[in-house]
Amino acid sequence: MNLLRLTACLLLTTGLATAQDAAAQLADAKKLLKEVSPGQFDLNGIQINAATRELRIPCSVLHQKLPIEYVLCHEAGEKVHETILQTAVRPIEVQLALLLANYQPGTKGILDKLDAKEERPYASDTEPATPGANRLAIHCEWKEGEKVKKVPLSDFIQDSDTRKTPPDLDTWIFNGSIIDKDGFNAEMTGSIISTYVDRQAVINSAAKGNHRDDLWISMPSNIPAEETKVTLIITPAK
Repeated sequence: MNLLRLTACLLLTTGLATAQDAAAQLADAKKLLKEVSPGQFDLNGIQINAATRELRIPCSVLHQKLPIEYVLCHEAGEKVHETILQTAVRPIEVQLALLLANYQPGTKGILDKLDAKEERPYASDTEPATPGANRLAIHCEWKEGEKVKKVPLSDFIQDSDTRKTPPDLDTWIFNGSIIDKDGFNAEMTGSIISTYVDRQAVINSAAKGNHRDDLWISMPSNIPAEETKVTLIITPAK
């Protein structure tokens, strides 16, 4: 959890190239990151377990029933009309938390199931330094009365063609949002977890059909009531 080491990692993995960028990122990390108990950290509401690499992100249900391209967006993001969950946590904080928990960004895995006849949404893949270090398992947890419910994030989603939960949506890819001349793209769009291939989002789906923007819809019967507080739980994919 060394902040100087984190800054160096952030420079390498996101393309932040200037000393000014590094100093700003380090200053932000110093302000946000707190050790609440041995091995347990808080990053502006994101809980980070250093030993298990579990992240817990506070969210709420925004929409139960709608066509979706996203599962999680920042509450002020431009795609909130297409997401199930929203959060007050900033996309850069999610990316920072993933790096702190030793996940490594890379697009490898997003397009593994794309049919060779289909046009690629982007030209080439990047790989994490450690193979598989960008692969995530994501669950949702919330309370119903005195009971705590926990389900895979995929339970909130259905394929509009089959009206079933995608069988291959148990793994998500930490690709890391694009950084270009305009800055950290996810901060501008508010996109955090995308079901439709979006390099501006921090995390993408690896499911077959993710190149289609019309394939995914929410699964209302599995989603708690709108405004319900939900914790998004990220762990390493098995």
